[in-house]
Amino acid sequence: MPRALSAPEHAARRIRELIKTKNLQAGDSLPGQRDLARDLGISRASLREALATLEALGLVRIRAAKGAFVADPSTRQLPSGDHARHAAQVYQFRLAIEPYVAGLAAQSRSRDHLDALTASIADMADALKQDDLITASRADIEFHQILLGASGNPMFGEAMAPAADTIHENQMLPFANPAAISAPLREHEQILRYIRDRNPSGARDAMHFHVLSAATRAGIAFLRP
Repeated sequence: MPRALSAPEHAARRIRELIKTKNLQAGDSLPGQRDLARDLGISRASLREALATLEALGLVRIRAAKGAFVADPSTRQLPSGDHARHAAQVYQFRLAIEPYVAGLAAQSRSRDHLDALTASIADMADALKQDDLITASRADIEFHQILLGASGNPMFGEAMAPAADTIHENQMLPFANPAAISAPLREHEQILRYIRDRNPSGARDAMHFHVLSAATRAGIAFLRP
C-alpha cells in the first residue's frame, strides 16, 4: 500500500485541483502565498515545497517577487544557468551509483522487493492514466528507493540520503516533458524484468539508459567519462 501523502504533496495536489476547477489558463496567477497557505491550512514552508514540486513537474512557474503562475506546457521552460549546472551534477552522481545498485538488486532482491517494485510501477501507471503527476512522480521516487534497499548494501542509501531532496527534485524534471510522459514507466518495467530474471548486467544497462534518457527528457546535458 502506498504511503500517505506528505503535507507538501497533498498541497501540491490541491493546488493542481484549484487550477482545474477555476479553469486557470497558462499565464494566470495563483493566489498569493499567504492566502494560499491559509486556505490550504499549511505552513508557508510546506507551501513553498509544494510549489517547488509543481514547478519541477512543469505545472507552474515561480517568478521572483511576482508570485506563481500557471505554466504553458506547449512552451516548456528548460533548466538554465545554475539550475541546469546543478541538475547536470545530480545526473552525473546518479549515473555513477544507480546502475551499479540496479545490478546488485538483480542479484540480492527478495520476493518482497519484487512485490514492492511491481506495486510502484502499478501506482505510476494508474497515476498517469488519471493525469496525477504528483502521485506518478512519487511512485518514480519510491521505485528507486526500493532498489537501494534491494541492493543489499545499506551504504548506498546512506551515501545518497544527504542529497535525497535534491535527487527527488531531479527525478521529477522529466515529467515536465509531456511528449514523453510515459517513458519513465516503460523504463522502470524494463529494469524490473531484468531484476526479476536475476540478470545483473541487463539491470545495470537498463538503469544506465534510464538515467541518461531522463536527463535528455529534462533537457540536461552533462559530461560523461
